[in-house]
Amino acid sequence: MSGLNHFFRAGIARTLIVAALGLMAFATAAKAESLTVVLDWAWRPHHAPFVMALEKGYYKEAGLDVKIEQGRGSNSAAILVGQGNFDLAHLNVTNAAQAIGKGVPIKVVGLYQHQTASAFIGVKGRVELKGVESLKTLKIGSTPGGSDGLGMAIFAKVTGIPQDTLNIISLEGNTKTAALLMGQVDVVSGDTYAFHALVRAGGFEPVDLRHVDLGVPLLGFGFAANAKALSEKPEAIKTFLQVTKRAYAEAIKDYTAACQLMIDKVDLTGSMEGCIDYFSGLVELSTSPESAEWGHQTPEEWQKLIAILREVGEVPAEIPVETYYTTDVQP
Repeated sequence: MSGLNHFFRAGIARTLIVAALGLMAFATAAKAESLTVVLDWAWRPHHAPFVMALEKGYYKEAGLDVKIEQGRGSNSAAILVGQGNFDLAHLNVTNAAQAIGKGVPIKVVGLYQHQTASAFIGVKGRVELKGVESLKTLKIGSTPGGSDGLGMAIFAKVTGIPQDTLNIISLEGNTKTAALLMGQVDVVSGDTYAFHALVRAGGFEPVDLRHVDLGVPLLGFGFAANAKALSEKPEAIKTFLQVTKRAYAEAIKDYTAACQLMIDKVDLTGSMEGCIDYFSGLVELSTSPESAEWGHQTPEEWQKLIAILREVGEVPAEIPVETYYTTDVQP
C-alpha cells in the first residue's frame, strides 16, 4: 500500500511540475512585448542586423515580439509611424525631423549615422564633378518621395543654387541605377554607399560630389517612435535598440555571413560582392556599434539641423528643438 501511495504521490508531483512549467511558459509568452517596425526601404544590405536579430531569436530572448516590414522611403515611414500603423521606424532622421515639424506625432529615439551620405553620384569618365556649378549642365535623377527630395531642397538653399536652375528628372528609387548606367541621366542624387556599390557592380567606377563637403548639415539613419508607443512602451523600445545594436555589432564582424543570411532569408537583389560593398560603405559613415555612443544624439547636431530646416521653410520656427528627439530610451 505504501508503494501505491508513493506511486500516486510521484504522479501528482509530476503533474504539478508539468503544470508549473506550462504556467512558466505561458507567463514568459505573456510578458513578450509586441513592437512593429517599418524600414526605410525594401530589403537592403544595411538591414542585415534586423534579419539577424529575428532569425537568431535575439529579440525574442529579450522578451520582445518584433515584426518588421519593408518600407517605401523615409518620408513614408515617418508618416506610417505617426499614423499609428507601426511603433517604430528605421529611417533617415532628417526626414523624421521634417515630418515632426509638420505635426506628425513621432520622436527620434536613436541616431547612429551623424553625417549624411547624400551626394550626387556619376560614372567616372562620363562626368566631372568640380563643385556645384558643374551640376548646372547635367541631368540629375532624383526621387521626390525619399530623403533624396528633401536633401535636394536643403542643398539648393545652402549652396544658393535654386532647384529650378537644375535639370532634375524625377525617378522611382528602383530605376535610378539603371538610368545612370544607361546614360539616361548624368548623375543621381542619393547615398554614396548605395550608389558606389551599384555603379561598381555595373562594371564602372563612381565619382561623387558630397553634400557634407558643401556644408549641408543633414543627419543620416536612426530610429523614430510613435508618440503613443513611446509613452506606453519605453522599456520595450529601449530594449529593441539595445538588441539591434548587439546584432549590428555581430553583423559587421563578418560581412560575408551577414550578407549570406540576407540572401537566404529575404528578397535581396544583387551579388554577394555588391552586398558587402554596400553594407561596409554605410558602416564607414556610422558610429561603431561597439561604441557606447551608438544611438546617442546631441543637442548641438539637432540645433544645426533644425536651423537649416527652418531656413528652407520645412519646419516652423516656434517648435522647440526638444520636440524632435528624446534621449530617454537611448541604448
